[in-house]
Amino acid sequence: MMGMNRFRAISVAILVATLESRAFVALTCFQSRSTRQHSPLFPLSARIRPDNSNDDLNSSNSFRHCSGYFQPTLVTSRREVFVASLLTGASMTISPTPSLAADNPSNRGEGVVSTGKLASLLATIPTFAIVDPRGVPYFVVGEDAKLTSYFFLSYGEAKRILNVAEISADKAIKEARAELKKKNNGVLTKADEEEIGTNPWKTSRITSVPLDLAVSLASKGKLAGAYFRLAPSETDIEDALSIDGSDDLPEGKVPLFYMENMTIYEGGTLRSPLYFQKNQLIEEWKEQQQKQRTSSNDNRAVPDIKVTELFATLTEMIRPGGTDEELRTLLFVAPKDSKMKAKQLLAGEKEPFRLGERNIVL
Repeated sequence: MMGMNRFRAISVAILVATLESRAFVALTCFQSRSTRQHSPLFPLSARIRPDNSNDDLNSSNSFRHCSGYFQPTLVTSRREVFVASLLTGASMTISPTPSLAADNPSNRGEGVVSTGKLASLLATIPTFAIVDPRGVPYFVVGEDAKLTSYFFLSYGEAKRILNVAEISADKAIKEARAELKKKNNGVLTKADEEEIGTNPWKTSRITSVPLDLAVSLASKGKLAGAYFRLAPSETDIEDALSIDGSDDLPEGKVPLFYMENMTIYEGGTLRSPLYFQKNQLIEEWKEQQQKQRTSSNDNRAVPDIKVTELFATLTEMIRPGGTDEELRTLLFVAPKDSKMKAKQLLAGEKEPFRLGERNIVL
């Protein structure tokens, strides 16, 4: 077992090194849009811990709440209550059917946006996870010694990470076999084969999980001794850092891109969009310019792009006592093609993502 873990660790090391190289200054202290014409949605005033962990939480009880199977394409009142409890850090028992009074934000002491509404906003955004054929997620031990599973914000990033891990594991196994053959005069015993082990990533697959569940699990912190975290792509991290001027991005934080005063229509309502990808934001702006093309804006330069952070934004949206009504207009825009990819991945899957079990790769 020790030998197998040693060789598997080589592939995991690359996986973890890629993920843990990320850092970002969390943005807090929301300002009214009327006073932030030239400032970020959240100013750079404080750092937030990379994980909103609550290690004092009863981990076993919390994990029991999300054990069993989960069907990502279904949003129910029961699930919204579950999401609400996780977003607010509350420990609660899920009731099958919440009362109508509970759906009233004023009755629950909620912020400008109710947790139920926030859950429905996030549910439309796919994330991507690496799982085994049964849908059980993989956990790796990072440099911080925390057992962690990741939700990737783009399919491309999940695929890239899985490819890197698989290739590096193949290489490690090949080198191990050559080394043992050299020691044993070209012969590999059954014990040698067991020590080398097999590539754990060969049978892995990528599935899709909606962002509301991913945020819920990541916000809860430690669950039964393990953590869930969100993982933006390298490109999105680099874009955010170049705009913000920061050197790093705390693991688990997610940058969001926007332009001052830019709006789009969604469901007949004017909304203020937040994008997970800078290029997608620019493309949308250019499309708007084409539709509104006049002689005065033919040569208009792309406006300044601002950057904020997902968890800081969500916290402010549901903060009790919040008064900025413009928070109601915020809209999270899924990365381009991610919804189509998620639909393809989930087609025919009976167990897209299974909680209550885990694959640990040391």
